[in-house]
Amino acid sequence: MPWRPIARRELSDLLAGRTTKAGLAVVALVFVGGGYAAGTPGSNATVATYANLLGGVVPFVVGALGLLLGYRSVVGDRAAGRLALVLALPHSRADVLAGKLLARGGVAVGTLAVGILVGGWLVEYPFGSVDLLTLAAYLAATLALGLALFGVGTALSTLTVSPRRATVGAFVVLVAVTFWGQLRVPLLLALDYFGLTTPSGGLPEWALFLHGLEPTAVYGRVVDAFVVGVERGPYLGPDAAWYLGGTVAAVLLVAWATLPLAAGYLRFRGTDL
Repeated sequence: MPWRPIARRELSDLLAGRTTKAGLAVVALVFVGGGYAAGTPGSNATVATYANLLGGVVPFVVGALGLLLGYRSVVGDRAAGRLALVLALPHSRADVLAGKLLARGGVAVGTLAVGILVGGWLVEYPFGSVDLLTLAAYLAATLALGLALFGVGTALSTLTVSPRRATVGAFVVLVAVTFWGQLRVPLLLALDYFGLTTPSGGLPEWALFLHGLEPTAVYGRVVDAFVVGVERGPYLGPDAAWYLGGTVAAVLLVAWATLPLAAGYLRFRGTDL
């Protein structure tokens, strides 16, 4: 297949640098360390314990991994002139993007999978108890988040011819997903000013849905619903609207994991090199 040599070269170049390998190791060790901390003696740890312990750091760590692997995937080769040389060979733009996505996306998936599986084993041995289906749900949700941010980074890489602009864009996205939850208070104040809050002073359901569309917020609801088992709060409580629940959040997470990649391909296909 024409994309195979591109994927092999991309993987070789990606793993050649010590900085990249060190960064991947740090990401995996975050999940391994979380498993070790959750499985301390007398904790009776479960996957829910593990997910709660890592909940505060996963948006930043997984977001940084996905964005860093994606944001230079196209623009780096384009700025260096390598992209035009590759396309001069019998490779289509679909081949180029498929090779890059499989290599870089595979590294992201492999790093997260190793970290979570080893961390899950540490949760269980010797003091905890791990349900494999729950661990699989946590793994799938975290991989989807990684692919979502990788897709966003790749899409950014197709939008510009400047690596510097792609870097700035990736940094802005990382800051946004890391601190998105803090925007809920300003949103509440703004809606309260216009008299759009609920009688109890909270966000209306449509505002909760819009605020919760961000990928790490969607991921958090999926984990709460299918891993931790939360059944309360404005999103997952018994009185919440159906479109705020875990099932819709799972669909949105899949959309985040696929649509940015599709948008990146469409942009790349129509770009004048």
